[in-house]
Amino acid sequence: MSTEPNKTVVRRFITEVLQGGDLNVLDELLAPNYVNPAMGDADLAGFRTILTQLQSGAALHFDDLELVAEGDAVVARFSLEVTRTGGEKLAAQGVTYYRLADGRITVDDPFSRPDLAQLLGMAPHAA
Repeated sequence: MSTEPNKTVVRRFITEVLQGGDLNVLDELLAPNYVNPAMGDADLAGFRTILTQLQSGAALHFDDLELVAEGDAVVARFSLEVTRTGGEKLAAQGVTYYRLADGRITVDDPFSRPDLAQLLGMAPHAA
């Protein structure tokens, strides 16, 4: 079984949604039972709200993106530059574990150094 389709979904999620801000593709890339444990177990609706809030206060740019996949799991390693409103730039490095089913992300469990939620001044939101 090829892992390339799953890596393509994760790459699109990172580049089109997280970096590009295109929330119109969320329903295509994220499963109805999506969960983000790092953001208070946010479900799809909760994560959409988090992303909407993020867009008004910061822009994300991913560099050095590496994807490793096995079966229905993809791990992304990256460097991240966060540009906050006013031009302040912050740097982070991270790893995110993604679980996919039927071509969509069901679990999105990120870890970053420093913590991305703290960098953005956002506390995790409950689903």
